[in-house]
Amino acid sequence: MTVYIKVWADKTASILSENGLVVWTLSSAAEARQACTDWHSIIHSSRDELCDDQLEGEPLSYSLA
Repeated sequence: MTVYIKVWADKTASILSENGLVVWTLSSAAEARQACTDWHSIIHSSRDELCDDQLEGEPLSYSLA
């Protein structure tokens, strides 16, 4: 599963599914990244497939497959 982080104008960040559904909304991009990392570590014991980070303005992609 791949999810994306969308940073909004008010600096909150939503984790979105591949088809655009909001999974969570958090108070910052850093908090959203940490949630993705934590989620991934629960699902998988290794982090080999995690994180295609980009800075604000572009979605951050996380592969959870």
